[in-house]
Amino acid sequence: MTGTVYGYVRVSTGRQDMGRDAQRRALETAGCTKIIEEQASGRKARPALAELVGRLDQGDTVTVFRFDRISRSVADFYAIGERIRERGASLRSLAEQFDTSTPMGRAMMGFAAIWAELEAETTRERVNNGLSAARARGQVLGRRRAIDAVTATKIKGRLDAGEPGKELAREYRVSPRTIRRIREREAASAAKARSA
Repeated sequence: MTGTVYGYVRVSTGRQDMGRDAQRRALETAGCTKIIEEQASGRKARPALAELVGRLDQGDTVTVFRFDRISRSVADFYAIGERIRERGASLRSLAEQFDTSTPMGRAMMGFAAIWAELEAETTRERVNNGLSAARARGQVLGRRRAIDAVTATKIKGRLDAGEPGKELAREYRVSPRTIRRIREREAASAAKARSA
């Protein structure tokens, strides 16, 4: 490695994602002198990565902790790898232990890309199976409502009686915004009934 050794850290919002600090430590230990960080999904636009690839010079190296930090799509992975190669730079992965500056590393890149997509597909399948099993057990998925319909009706009655929304929010342990929404929903329902 004769040029600058860059490290690329990507953290997505998924809970099974490898943390920023762990990636940084591994990249620093591997000799990266400049580390670029990004928070984005592996399948969406990654402006920091695009900027990094655009600034690469002959002999530079882009190092990632593992392939899925670059992309979870085979086509995208190859496109990024090709852009790095066209700049005269190489791509190195610590977990998969390869470096495209070597002939063996270039040959292994195709296998690694397929492995990254397989890993992403496996994770997706595991999540979908978990969601299906939860639904089969009767578990309600998604964000829970702050209050149920019966409680909302009680709150609406108390609002109509002139009780302050802030006090009701404290009593029912909900945000003032939830109280406002109840008021707005009821006002919209009343307006709809009048116009019918």
